[in-house]
Amino acid sequence: MTNNCILTELKSNRRLKVWLLFTLLLISIFIVIVTTATQALASTVLLSNEKLTEKSQRISFTEVASKLILADQKRLADPKLFKKLLTELKTTKNSFTAEQRYFYQFLRGYLAAYQGRYDKADNILTKIINSSANTLIKFRANYTLINISAAKKEWSDGLRHISYNTKMLPSIKNKEHYQQSILTSIIFYNQLQQYDLVLKHIDLIKRQTLPEKHNCLLEQLSLEAKLNLHYIKPDDSSIDDGLGVCIKADNKISTNIIRVYRAKLYLKIQQPEKALAEILPHYNEVKNTLFPMLIVGVNNALAESYFQLKNIEVAKDYALAALNVKKYTPVLQQDSDTYKLLYQIAKQQKDIDLALTYHETYSTLERFHLESEKAKHVAFQLTKLNAFENENQIRLLNEENDFLAAEQILAKSKVANIQLIITAMTLIIIMLAIGGSRLWQSHKRVKVLSEYDELTAIYNRRHFNHVAVNALKYCQNSQQELSLIMFDLDHFKKINDNFGHMCGDWALKETIRVCKKIGRKNDIFARLGGEEFCILLPSCNIEAAVLRAEACRAAIENTITEDSGNDFTITASFGVTDVKRSGFDLEKLLADADFATYDSKHSGRNRVTVYEPETPETSVSLASTLSIAS
Repeated sequence: MTNNCILTELKSNRRLKVWLLFTLLLISIFIVIVTTATQALASTVLLSNEKLTEKSQRISFTEVASKLILADQKRLADPKLFKKLLTELKTTKNSFTAEQRYFYQFLRGYLAAYQGRYDKADNILTKIINSSANTLIKFRANYTLINISAAKKEWSDGLRHISYNTKMLPSIKNKEHYQQSILTSIIFYNQLQQYDLVLKHIDLIKRQTLPEKHNCLLEQLSLEAKLNLHYIKPDDSSIDDGLGVCIKADNKISTNIIRVYRAKLYLKIQQPEKALAEILPHYNEVKNTLFPMLIVGVNNALAESYFQLKNIEVAKDYALAALNVKKYTPVLQQDSDTYKLLYQIAKQQKDIDLALTYHETYSTLERFHLESEKAKHVAFQLTKLNAFENENQIRLLNEENDFLAAEQILAKSKVANIQLIITAMTLIIIMLAIGGSRLWQSHKRVKVLSEYDELTAIYNRRHFNHVAVNALKYCQNSQQELSLIMFDLDHFKKINDNFGHMCGDWALKETIRVCKKIGRKNDIFARLGGEEFCILLPSCNIEAAVLRAEACRAAIENTITEDSGNDFTITASFGVTDVKRSGFDLEKLLADADFATYDSKHSGRNRVTVYEPETPETSVSLASTLSIAS
């Protein structure tokens, strides 16, 4: 019994072992199958994810490229969309290619410049120029820096960027940006007040086939130059032509800038209603451009219009609106106009403290503006001098190379003698250069003292006679018109007697300053003696001369004399004649203009009188009057 139990137990144990082995085998096979399936599934998912990522990257690249191109196209036409696209691109900039990243940075720099954040724009664009970006992006960044230099009044930097662009031009194949670079240089020269140079360059570039947006910009720049040279009136057809071109090009900024030019011309001749009609209907359009300089200019023009209409409160609102724009921008040229108007408004409202605050700010900005004008002139002259020196240096280097080539041919025995001769010649040249420089400086000082009035820095009578005779000969030979304006300050002796000679000197200098701002560069301005002045206007008819005289008269009358430390009024009496009335004889021109000036004095002063020669009827009438009186 016991053996049977043991045998049964052994068999049972064997079956258990077999069952356990079979179970372990099944478990092992299951594990292998599950592991293989999991790996295959993981590989499939990974491959699917890689394909999805690749597809997503292709879509992202296409979208980024499209948005960058669209943003570039809408920079001027739709500033709001341009800013929105840059905001969207910012969220995807990690997926940019190297080229897209530089393009995006350029657009960011452009937006900062557009919004008046010039230091930020300068920093972004300068980094692009010093990077590995492609030539076209560097070129665009550089000519954008030309605009920023003009806005920051950094004229030397602007001229340096123009020089850099000029060197890059031969390698630029993109016609649009090639032309845009030249346009930018024209804009800079316009800011530099080289208006004759601007018109000359515009005339040259217009010979090319240009897109509508470039034609629009050229029309704006041409009108601005003519406005500053006093070549146009508000009803001039060239203004309508410019508006038509810019409206067709859908350039809202240039279109409204031209409207501001016309409004200024209307305000200059005291027609504020027409100025309002020109710009007020487009006020919301101007605000939507987000362009600070334009918005400030429009607000200033509206404020001046309402001020002329005696609507003081509305004028004040628009002037303050201009100030609100300026908190996002550096000092603009329009700032001076705004504070001057706010000073006049506060003075009109009898708010003396506020008027004084505005006047102090206005005076500071005006001084800043005058210093800026001097800086422009100095920068331009220094650039011309550097160019001249570079040309001389290149010439000297070429000569030196020729000399070295010849020197190699010479025998060694002659080298020492040649070096000695060169040393002696160099010393002689240096001595001659030093002597010549001193002689030139002395000549320059003597020339200035002999030709210019010491107080007013305009021609004295002796030099005026010499220059005027040459101008008369030229106009007579070329059959051109010529006019002469003479004016004399009214009651000037009272200013000296009441306020002292220093105040009188201030009045003379201020009179010349306001009159020179109105004139052309080729006008001949002279002090004949005391408070008597004259302006010779070559290629100018009597009608234009009368307008110029009237503008000078108004500018003198509107002079703010508080800067002198005293409060008084300056006025002047004007006499105008031309070669049709007085001939091409200088003494006759001066005598007739003086006669007309005396007539202005006799008729009540502070007016312009045109000389009218005596006719036979006038002579008979005078003779009859004399016979009756006797």
